[in-house]
Amino acid sequence: MVLAITSPFLHACSKYVFRTSLRNFRTLVDVHPRVQRSLKQGKAVVALESTIITHGMPYPQNIETAQLVEQLVSDNGALGATIAIIDGRIKVGLTTEEMEKIAKKNRNEIMKISRRDLPYLVAIKGSGGTTVAATMIIAHMLGIDIFATGGVGGVHRDGHVTLDISADLVELGRTPVTVVSSGIKSILDIPRTLEYLETQGVCVATYGVKDCAFPDFYTRNSGCKVPYNLNGPMEAADLIKSLKELNLKSGILIGVPVPEQFAANKEMIEAAIEQATCEAKLQGIYGKQVTPYLLAAIAKITQGKSLDANIALIKNNATVAAQISRELSRSSKSYTFRGESITESVSSPLVIGASILDLSLTMVDEIPSVLDGATYCAKPTESAGGVGRNIAEGIFKLYGAANFISIVGDDQLGKSLLKMIPRPLRSSVKVDENCATSLCTLLFDKTGDCKIILGNMEIHQNITVEMIQRHEEQISSAPIIVIDSNLSFEAMACALRLAQKHRRPVFFEPTDMRIAYKPFTLPKSLTQQIRIISPNIYELHTIVEAITGTPVHSKVNNSDPVETLLDKAKYLLALVQDHFDCIVLTLGQEGVLLGLNGDLAASGKPLFDVKTGSYLPMTTSKQNVHALRFYKAPKVENIKNVSGAGDSFTSGYITALLRGYDMKNCVALGFLAAERALQSRAAVPFRYFSDEIEESVSLESALRNLKETSL
Repeated sequence: MVLAITSPFLHACSKYVFRTSLRNFRTLVDVHPRVQRSLKQGKAVVALESTIITHGMPYPQNIETAQLVEQLVSDNGALGATIAIIDGRIKVGLTTEEMEKIAKKNRNEIMKISRRDLPYLVAIKGSGGTTVAATMIIAHMLGIDIFATGGVGGVHRDGHVTLDISADLVELGRTPVTVVSSGIKSILDIPRTLEYLETQGVCVATYGVKDCAFPDFYTRNSGCKVPYNLNGPMEAADLIKSLKELNLKSGILIGVPVPEQFAANKEMIEAAIEQATCEAKLQGIYGKQVTPYLLAAIAKITQGKSLDANIALIKNNATVAAQISRELSRSSKSYTFRGESITESVSSPLVIGASILDLSLTMVDEIPSVLDGATYCAKPTESAGGVGRNIAEGIFKLYGAANFISIVGDDQLGKSLLKMIPRPLRSSVKVDENCATSLCTLLFDKTGDCKIILGNMEIHQNITVEMIQRHEEQISSAPIIVIDSNLSFEAMACALRLAQKHRRPVFFEPTDMRIAYKPFTLPKSLTQQIRIISPNIYELHTIVEAITGTPVHSKVNNSDPVETLLDKAKYLLALVQDHFDCIVLTLGQEGVLLGLNGDLAASGKPLFDVKTGSYLPMTTSKQNVHALRFYKAPKVENIKNVSGAGDSFTSGYITALLRGYDMKNCVALGFLAAERALQSRAAVPFRYFSDEIEESVSLESALRNLKETSL
């Protein structure tokens, strides 16, 4: 299928220029759009091999593990790029369909590819899984510095006689890629392998090990020691930077021990290896077929214990590699674009707001008209919530980067909530010893409508001025700052003052009609920094009264006919539209009404310049020009939860703004994100889209069906 290049994402993704000087390479490789964009923007990317899918594990554990590994890389702030050869094409970043295609093939139908096999497989248009050596070559050509795998090849146990030495070792000596693994596979001669790596000039280090004891795949200690140990991702990133600055042509091997609870018994593994090796010799198995045969035989002999250890160590290595890659990407990124060298700092939007543990109760019985103290049956669901937290996680999953300032208590609820927050968002979440974590109980009727919300929000008053000031650097580099109304007046004033100092636009999420007024009681010199707001009709009513200082007697109600609702909305918007560049008025199941001001109303141009990251209305503005556009909400099937749909809409809308999309595309992506949230059990879906292609196709469809009306 050929897709027409009309989506805003594909327009925004300019041609990536490969690191390699081999021009023909680009004609042989298909880089997934998401990988392409991350490389262009200098974001963290981790290469992943595909022999785990084709030869390492049986189906369906192979594809389940591969997908879980990619998700773990994502959860730790990087992008996993699985590499394979399919029908003669080098694929960097596999779709679900491509993974399925190679996962279901018999091993005699698909090759295990090292350096020597690459030209042959491309020539015959064959398919195969890349080994450590092949993955390193392709990763380096694309500019991916870090590669996560299970274990590397080495000198075979009789290698001093047969000269059976893995090409992985030679590749480590001539390709400057860092390989994160659990050492050398236990089936090999580890002392001789380490000697060979030293001869090749490869820097070998352990990770998080006090005595530098090198791991041997299934167990944590091979009995061999290496010269260096790395105590965390920062030390590892510094080592990789030094390798790049010295322009050495060799790689780095980092040995990460298998997690202790999954480590196999060393005596059991040794006995299994001896038995499997003898069986291989008797069956005449040799060459590159030996390793997969031995691993499968050992798994059978150990009744699956070795396979459990294999899966655990691969997951752990992916996590460590992602953390190192993210640390490496924090500094300014340099890349080549159309022959021109460009330095770019990847900036993250900043969200300051509430983190809440949501306890959702969905009634099985009918809700009584009068509370009578009786016990009624309900299904409970516990999830992470809070407007600020939901928006931060949504932006992180859609845009790929975000910072988040919030607070939780030093209690069991706080510990549970922190685990639910993606790891890259946790660094600026304070743990307060003196306050209880915010708990919100939501009661839904049988149809999914929320009937009452009970919550304690006191802890958010402890997001202090000092706490926000400590993160001034994040404010100064953020393209946009999002605040919710759970903050104290003092905290809001501090955030607005720093935003003003660094000329950063503020997006205000009112949160609740009872507290939507809060920032507009502050001095106008500060509130003018709020350029975009996203109220519902009730919150808009509160904001209008706060800004104008007079009561608004027109009653609003979401249950009004849409024509009546729009008339009342137009009246309210006219009273405050000069105060903001954009008002995103959410009207529930009816849709969204945008109130646009100045240049945005006159030209319809994007709010952000994606090349510079600057907010355009701050540089020029045409006053007293207004526009109202109504977008009808699409119908959504299979609704499972309504608690996070509005926050996901906001996350999608902000993501589209930062990508430089026009208003229609921003609304379309917002609706898509809200739809995914409605169909998810959690307030924020585990994943909005499986990949960039799905997002692009879905956005094209949403745009075709989106109904826009100018009022």
